[in-house]
Amino acid sequence: MIGRDCCGWGAVSQRGQSALLGFVLLVGMVAAVSVGVLLVAGETITGTEQQAETERVEQAFVEMSQQLSSTAVNSDITQSMDIETGEDGAIVLKNTGNIHIYGSSFDENISIGAIEYEGQNGDRIAYQAGGVFRETMDETQVVSAPPVHFKDQTLSFPVVELDDEGALDSGSMQLDHDGTTLISDSDVIENDVVTINITSQYYKGWENYFERQAGENAITESEAINETHGYVTVELGYTGIEAVFENAVVSDEQPADPNNPNAGIHGNLMYGEEVEIDPIDSEIESMVENAETEYDELPTDSQQITAGDYYVGDNFDTTSYDVNEFNVSNGNITVIVDGDLEVHDEIRVEGWEETSGEVQFYTNGSFDLNADMYVGESAYSPGAGQGSEPDESNLHSRYLQVYGTSDFEMQLGGNDHYEGIVYAPGGTVKSDGGGGTADIYGSVVTGTVDISGGNSEIWHDTDLTNFEPRMEDGGQLPPQITYLNVAKHDVSVDS
Repeated sequence: MIGRDCCGWGAVSQRGQSALLGFVLLVGMVAAVSVGVLLVAGETITGTEQQAETERVEQAFVEMSQQLSSTAVNSDITQSMDIETGEDGAIVLKNTGNIHIYGSSFDENISIGAIEYEGQNGDRIAYQAGGVFRETMDETQVVSAPPVHFKDQTLSFPVVELDDEGALDSGSMQLDHDGTTLISDSDVIENDVVTINITSQYYKGWENYFERQAGENAITESEAINETHGYVTVELGYTGIEAVFENAVVSDEQPADPNNPNAGIHGNLMYGEEVEIDPIDSEIESMVENAETEYDELPTDSQQITAGDYYVGDNFDTTSYDVNEFNVSNGNITVIVDGDLEVHDEIRVEGWEETSGEVQFYTNGSFDLNADMYVGESAYSPGAGQGSEPDESNLHSRYLQVYGTSDFEMQLGGNDHYEGIVYAPGGTVKSDGGGGTADIYGSVVTGTVDISGGNSEIWHDTDLTNFEPRMEDGGQLPPQITYLNVAKHDVSVDS
């Protein structure tokens, strides 16, 4: 009895211990989960606070960039401002990079520093030579553009250089102008190439800036040097294209002599060693790739096309398109063709008198001319018949332009004429050898020209003498430069 009762109590006691142990474990688990939730919440708050701090610093650096630019041109005024540099502050560094500007008559190196902030997440905000950049793990973005300007064929580049090094904490900062060195003061550099080489930790940001401003074709080199720094090289100015349209024909090879006395080229010729013009294949291919997603599809059922950017994903064949007029009264028209131009029905350009708008075709294929393409009224002399000298009062070839790759081939046939510009370095223009009198009125830039068979003629439009091509973004030519303004402004920064 005692033993049974003893055993009975013992069993009750074990059950009580098990319940107590389970309760303790449960409480421990709840506590552990609570701590985990608090830790996760703490990390989330820290990340949010870091993002907010980075955004505040970024805006502060943009304002600082504006103040530094103002200080650089106001030599007698001390500037002051409040700066946000985050919990850990920023640092002012000298000689973190280099800008090398050179041409045939000048060669200058400018050492550049930086003001850098680095967040706890590794993101970096930096001011350098007038620009503000944001560097994350895999890219460098331009937050505020460097003060490199192209206007009226003048390149201006005021470089702000930092005179001091040290910590820069949040609070009041003082900016003083310590001097200016004129490196190039409106120097005339016409028919010269200006090369800018920038070595920097933020070279990718500089590359992105110049690509947007001058076109990807201005970038000749971009490469990492080590884990932190790299360089980008930009070429601006004379490209060998300037003034080529003062000629009837510009080609790599001497045009073939015509077999028929009624055929020929009327105007200046430039060919052989005189010609150093690179093909624009990569430019056109990049434009085709961009236009597929960014441009509107050229409508097939419209007889009139108005201002805009259009894309044709196959051949532009006028038997499949109803268009017979491109009207530029409201602005330029650009048509990117991923294929051939096949013109079987007349096309004319209207509205150019009001806006000087242009129609531009870019093709990575060929150009078959089997109908007239012209601007306004036909330039054929009234009553003079096909193949005659054009009526110059009706000749406005600059408003119709066709650009092609080195695989471009323009075939002239029948009694049709094209009034415009053909620009396809490395490409070909030739007649089909038939008895027709297909003509070109304007200017031709290709690799070869062969109109020896048949009665075709190329007539130069003298109004093109000072014409320079305007190419679309993604394929534009580097800007021409006549004047160069470069100055180094030394500024000290104190917190």
